Amino acid sequence: MRIGNNYLNQTNQLSTLSNLLLKKSQQLASGNRLINAGVDPAGMAIAQKMDNQIRSGYQAARNIYDGIGAMNVADQGIGSIQETVGRMRELAVRAGNGTLTAEEKDAIQQEFEQLKMQIRDTVRNTQFNNKQLLNGEFNVNITLDQNGSNNLNAQIADLRPEALNLNDLKLDTTDDINTTIKTLDQALEQLNGTRTQVGTYTRRLEAAANNVLRNVEDTTAANSRIADTEMARSMAEYMKTQNLQQMSTMLLGQTGQMNAASVLNILQSP
Repeated sequence: MRIGNNYLNQTNQLSTLSNLLLKKSQQLASGNRLINAGVDPAGMAIAQKMDNQIRSGYQAARNIYDGIGAMNVADQGIGSIQETVGRMRELAVRAGNGTLTAEEKDAIQQEFEQLKMQIRDTVRNTQFNNKQLLNGEFNVNITLDQNGSNNLNAQIADLRPEALNLNDLKLDTTDDINTTIKTLDQALEQLNGTRTQVGTYTRRLEAAANNVLRNVEDTTAANSRIADTEMARSMAEYMKTQNLQQMSTMLLGQTGQMNAASVLNILQSP
């Protein structure tokens, strides 16, 4: 019968509108129009790929910032050793004063030896994430992008007293003092070179971090254009769908007074 067909058509229309209303409400609630792959399969695939790139980018940035943190700790440790070696040189120069008493020379020698131990302590305590930085063992690769195609190999020289030739320094004679001053100058030169290298690593890591985060920002913006719900438009569509659902419900109770074509025309009107 015609009325039976009308009723069936209107029931189907009501079910369709209910599903559409549910989808619109989910999009509004989540802010994401791609609530499932059925909404836009191609868009969903692109958005998922971009999302993976974004997460990889953030992880790459965390790795880089860990590297920057290690370099900052190393720089502080090297700076401390430089100050210690500078003090040792000052003591060596002072030891060359022939007017010093025996007690004064002994005091200089004791402090000089303590400073050697202080350098060893500084090297031992300069660590990042339980990794020694200044004992010659630090040799790591740091990934500089989210694709793993760009890496930095960071190495830091051994700065223990024996590596700086400080263990056997003496202040007993004039020749000893002259040799000690020369050796300390060489150690300071080595420390300056190592600190400069660490600074170069830091600048490269900072540039890489900025580049990765810029790429993440651009990818996030592109992903938003694909996946994010346009709130004003979606709200308008939601209200229209809600009104159509209410009208369909009303018409469903008036099947005998309106044919299926009229119902369909109303439901499809803008």
